[in-house]
Amino acid sequence: MEKHYLETGKGRLFYLHQGSGEPLLFLHGNNEDSSIFQNQYNFFTQKYSVYALDTRGHGQSDFAVQSLTFKRMAEDILLLMDQNGLDSVHIIGYSDGGNIGLYFSSHFPERVKSLITMGANYEADALVEPLYQDLLEEKEKLQMITDEKDRRRKESVLQLMLDNLDLTEQDLQSISIPVFVMAGEKDVIKRSHTEKIAEIIPKAELFLVPEGGHDFFIDNPDSLKEAATLFYKKISN
Repeated sequence: MEKHYLETGKGRLFYLHQGSGEPLLFLHGNNEDSSIFQNQYNFFTQKYSVYALDTRGHGQSDFAVQSLTFKRMAEDILLLMDQNGLDSVHIIGYSDGGNIGLYFSSHFPERVKSLITMGANYEADALVEPLYQDLLEEKEKLQMITDEKDRRRKESVLQLMLDNLDLTEQDLQSISIPVFVMAGEKDVIKRSHTEKIAEIIPKAELFLVPEGGHDFFIDNPDSLKEAATLFYKKISN
């Protein structure tokens, strides 16, 4: 994957690109970066023009704002697409990346061909209870960080999971593109919530990976490759 930087007027964003064909954008999860998909790139670049963004405040991308919001991240995605001449893209989003994919698909439907979400959620209380409490405790610990810039970035990243989801059922109902909702059977997102997402979105299909955890595509890379291949074949017919 070739490395690139995108100037935004609010810092630089880092992204990877390789391959040719229909554009496919990978969006990573909270407090992660594009390297989390490293076991997927060789497969998908065989058929697609693959882009993978380090979202703002993550990985090698600058923070350079007061706070992170889905609206700000959606604007970054639009800029990435416009700079690369992409009218619309397929999106594969994991965890927070799936949430951003849902937001982007509901607010900019003409710019998205399809969406695959993995372990996504549109409500903070969709997290299983131990994890939700851990995040609240982590939020308190951040107050101990003396570097204000670092503390603000980490607080903003965490808030994306706790308070700044900025998604409603109406948003999900408005999504008109094909959506493949994936999660592990042992995900940290409640199964009932994942099922609800698939029920609300008009053209959504649900698949729970047997014995899979939240990061099932890392433990079993073929689980995503095989599911995505079938999904893309179905929507192309």
